[in-house]
Amino acid sequence: MEPTIDELEDAAEGLNTQYRKCTDEYIRTSDPATLEKALSFIQQAVAKTASFSFARNGTRAAHLTNLSRCLALSYKATGNTKDIDDAVDTARRAVETVPEASINRPMCYINLSDSLADRYFAKGSSSLADFDEAIEQARKAVSAAGEKNSYRGNAMSTLASRLSIYYQRINSKDEFLEEATRIDQELVDSTSKEDEMYGIYTINLAVDMKTLWGRYGRLQDLRKAKEQFGVAVIAFPRGHHNHTMAVREFAGVVIDLADATHEPQELEVALQRMIDIEPSMGNNQELAKLLHQKSRLYAMLYQQASKVEYVNLAVEAAERALAVVPKESMIRGQMLDRLSNTLGTRAETQTSIEDIDAAIRYARQYIELTQDLPAQQSYAYTTLGNRLSLKFSMFGGEGHLKEALVARRMAVDLLPLDHKSRPTRLHAVANNLRDLFEFQGSLKALDESILLEREASKALSPDDPDRCMVLDGLSHSLSLRFKRLAHSQDIEEAVSASEIAVAGMPAGHHERSAYLNGLGNRLSRRYETFKQKEDLDRAIVVVTEAISATTPGSDSEYIYMTTLGNIYNNRYTAYKEVEDLDKSIDLARQVIEKVPVSSPTHTHSLHNLGVRLQTKYFLSLDQEQKHQLMKEAHTLAQQCVEATLESHPDLPSYLSQLANRQLFLALFMDESDEAALLAQLRKSAETYRRGFSMTYDPPLARIRNAQLGANNFMGLKDWDAAGTMLSEAVQLFRKASPASLDEQDRQIQLKGLSGLSSMACACYISLGKPAQALEVLESGRGILANIAMGYHKDLSGIRQADEALYTEYVDLRDKISQPMQIANASAAHGEDAVAKRNADSTQLEAVETRIRKLPGLESFNMNLSSLEMRALAKEGPLVAFSTVDQRCDALVATTESIEVVHLPDLINAELKARIALVVGANRLSLLPPSKRGIANRRMRQLLEWLWDKAVQPVLAHLKLLDESENASEPKSRLWWVASGPLGLLPLHAAGKGEQHPAQNAYAHIVSSYIPNFSSLAFARQCQAMVDTASPAMALITMPETAGGLNPLSTDNETRAIRKAYSESSLTAARELLELRQPSAEQVHRHIRSSNVDILHIACHAEPDFNDPAMTALLFGPDPTLPAPDPLPVHDLRHQSSAFAERRPPRLAYLSACCTAQQYDLGLIDESIHLASAFQLCGFPAVIGTFWEADDTAAVVVAEAFYEELFRLDRESRASGSGDHVARAIDHATGVYREIKVGRLTGASDVLAWASFVHIGA
Repeated sequence: MEPTIDELEDAAEGLNTQYRKCTDEYIRTSDPATLEKALSFIQQAVAKTASFSFARNGTRAAHLTNLSRCLALSYKATGNTKDIDDAVDTARRAVETVPEASINRPMCYINLSDSLADRYFAKGSSSLADFDEAIEQARKAVSAAGEKNSYRGNAMSTLASRLSIYYQRINSKDEFLEEATRIDQELVDSTSKEDEMYGIYTINLAVDMKTLWGRYGRLQDLRKAKEQFGVAVIAFPRGHHNHTMAVREFAGVVIDLADATHEPQELEVALQRMIDIEPSMGNNQELAKLLHQKSRLYAMLYQQASKVEYVNLAVEAAERALAVVPKESMIRGQMLDRLSNTLGTRAETQTSIEDIDAAIRYARQYIELTQDLPAQQSYAYTTLGNRLSLKFSMFGGEGHLKEALVARRMAVDLLPLDHKSRPTRLHAVANNLRDLFEFQGSLKALDESILLEREASKALSPDDPDRCMVLDGLSHSLSLRFKRLAHSQDIEEAVSASEIAVAGMPAGHHERSAYLNGLGNRLSRRYETFKQKEDLDRAIVVVTEAISATTPGSDSEYIYMTTLGNIYNNRYTAYKEVEDLDKSIDLARQVIEKVPVSSPTHTHSLHNLGVRLQTKYFLSLDQEQKHQLMKEAHTLAQQCVEATLESHPDLPSYLSQLANRQLFLALFMDESDEAALLAQLRKSAETYRRGFSMTYDPPLARIRNAQLGANNFMGLKDWDAAGTMLSEAVQLFRKASPASLDEQDRQIQLKGLSGLSSMACACYISLGKPAQALEVLESGRGILANIAMGYHKDLSGIRQADEALYTEYVDLRDKISQPMQIANASAAHGEDAVAKRNADSTQLEAVETRIRKLPGLESFNMNLSSLEMRALAKEGPLVAFSTVDQRCDALVATTESIEVVHLPDLINAELKARIALVVGANRLSLLPPSKRGIANRRMRQLLEWLWDKAVQPVLAHLKLLDESENASEPKSRLWWVASGPLGLLPLHAAGKGEQHPAQNAYAHIVSSYIPNFSSLAFARQCQAMVDTASPAMALITMPETAGGLNPLSTDNETRAIRKAYSESSLTAARELLELRQPSAEQVHRHIRSSNVDILHIACHAEPDFNDPAMTALLFGPDPTLPAPDPLPVHDLRHQSSAFAERRPPRLAYLSACCTAQQYDLGLIDESIHLASAFQLCGFPAVIGTFWEADDTAAVVVAEAFYEELFRLDRESRASGSGDHVARAIDHATGVYREIKVGRLTGASDVLAWASFVHIGA
């Protein structure tokens, strides 16, 4: 007999009751067998209600809904996606079955929404349509419930939950979060506190407020979340699972609030609540969640109070959480992550390698646990990367940093390209690459970090808060690259990225302050390039805002105050407003009070204050105040040194500051106590020497320590100590200014180092060691030229011989030229960076030794020896000068010896005072025509002074003034080594003038100039390949020049050159190539080509007083344009490689103003000018000018020069032509001296003829 409808309904209800009991038991125990029973019971209940009658009254729909829920539980237990698919299908059948008017219809919609949402989380972005439908079904539930249905609250809560999740996981549009919050607020407001749903609604609203806090960073949202969770704690009885959840979530919000506000008041309340409910926790999974939060809370208590017991309790709670969580639980990974994180904190606190290793071990277990779960495994790799990075920061070890990078890359690779977390994982990789750059100096790592930050920012929507974090990281990386390479576009982009990051964070957001601080740093750095005061002003405004929005007493506060103090100091340096300096000092004092003494930042803060007090010292006119300021600055420097480990990378800088202040304190000592003064001077010198001895310091920093320390030793007449330091320092020049940098960057590195080799030279002269004196003088001069002449050629040879060796050398050389950027690193990290720098330096030396074993590279990166320099004197002596405050000398190199000619009457200060007569904006040649007589008289006085003080003693020593010398013999050649102050002056014209013919340099010698000995060796190599048989000549003239410059009278000069060229039998078969008004590119092309032997250029030249490499010859076809077309030294100096395979040219004649003069006295040893640049282009001989070329002299000298040159070439074919250019210009200037200029001879117009000089072989 078939059962009746009533009997089937009773049976189904009984089965449903059994289902409910099993479900409740499963939720408590997580027992899979119990879940299987529940599924069986509800499936039978559904089968009992298959008839149409049950569909009509809604009973079947209710059982189908329960079956759908049970299938969803089964999916969550097993991960079998078929279960979630069946759950969705069953939920749809329930919706289709339930009667339109049934009160259960909203419940069916709700369940379908839940099932669709679960399937979205199961299958990810491939199932996005499911979540869209889940929201749609939730809205249907709200609509079906109307105003009075008992499911209305549940329907509204479901819709709010869907919208909130949609905002958090799928689309971060504010409208979704705002609607969810509005619904949950309405439910809380409209529900009685006695209603059992009231607590649920308060939890949901609290979650919304916490999400709003994450979006906007408003503390009021976080405080409201705490309030609502607190209400929920009271709303549910102890033992209820929602009470447990509310207690746990309340603790989480209190932790976030304490972190954001530095206010720990309610941490103890939250802790006590968790302690109270812990004994009653029967479900191990829920207990694990509680212990997890308890561990977080203890960690925050430690952060607030710095009590070690709290971090131990945090570890203990995390260990218990891992111990109780079921091994098959999906949250086990969270417990491993928590324990790894907490052990990391304790490791950092107690410098425990055991703890950090355990933290890494648990992170690896987390990875193993998530083998088949890519998204979770990505998070696990992120955890491992964080722990490895921490181990690196604590204990160093490049391997840890690199393994961290591998882990973070894995975290990215495990995620699909469209995964929401991928951009932040890319940002983590970029952070790691930045660390690698700061540790290794690897520009490649920094470049990649920039690319990754850009990729991450593009993948995030403009309103995503994470985009601000990524943009801030991009700004940081760009700023670091700007500091390294000085490309202005990097700092512009860095500022722009920071501005967007700040704009994307609403006012009041707790992270906005960090971005404001970053923007302030970027603006301050941009000022360094563009010198726009508004950048500094705005930087002060934004960092002040950052401080005002930061919780007093937090770490962030003193970080931002340090930034603000730095910016005020920068603005003082730029604009000398004392109020800015006072503010920077006040901020530095405040920072010292706030920073814990145990923090690495504390020492750096002491250093900052000391530097600013010393600046104040120089401003004060009150001797007592000055003494007090210097004493305090000295004490601070002493504290910095004492607090810093011997191998820490900041120690050399601190020692330099201490030595400097030790020296200044001597000014306040009793002048009559000479012994005490000398002892103080030696103390300072020894402190500098200690700083210099730390070989891990960047080369430029070591050189400066040597320079300052040697000054002290020279004051003590300790020539040996001074010479040793300076000699070592000079050997660092090439490493301080490597070939990998561009021209301008190399100039910046070397600026201010000129004169150092002269100091070393003076020490060795005082010790009676002339050969060593000349070797060290040569090794410190012409560094840029040596790079241009030798580095490229040598590196090409290395590359051809051994590609791997070439790559290794370039990589090492570039690394050690950069500073270790870890001023606030822990001691252990700093020591490891030091070890890395030392290892790199040792390896570089070993690589250079291997290079020198390659054929033709035996002297790679080695300076010329004294024997090699003597060999260069075979055509005539070479004379270099060493002029320092202690003594002035000439070093004369002949084939037989190197000898010192002491110049007791030459005073360095007097020499420096006379340089302005020839160099700079006030030089004599710039006086107007009406004062030409005065200018010539003053120039003649200079030439007499040069003769008496420097030139005559040298020629006398060489016995070149012997009046019995055979007048029919050619005059001896002599090369003036032009680096150094005396090289700026017209040594070739020194003398008493036409009234005393025998007392002039030109009466006895043919003068040539050369930047240094290596340049002469290079010029002779080029000269040996020159063919003078039938020279091709190009004549380039610029009668008119754009930019409003005065026209040049080039026609007479052109006719004179045509005449000389056409009348020479050597050039009869060739046609003179003439270029009138060419572009710079046309000229450059001829310089690079193989079709010109002699290049004559008559044009304007424009000196650059700030950057000598930008001194330029001016061209351009259109004189009406606002600016000419320049061909700068910078472009010419980069042509050495282009001439390796071409027929070398012979001569460049530069008939323009100042082509052989240098204007930047900070680079006085480098000889950076147009004439030397042409020499580096392969021209073995260059005719240049010390100052403006006189129009008449230009014609006379050019015509006489070429006539004499071609005559010498024609008459001396067999004997060679190596000295013809030098003798021809000597002859030509002699011709001018003999002509009449008005009522006088040309000899008296020294400004006209003395400007022309020969440079080269």
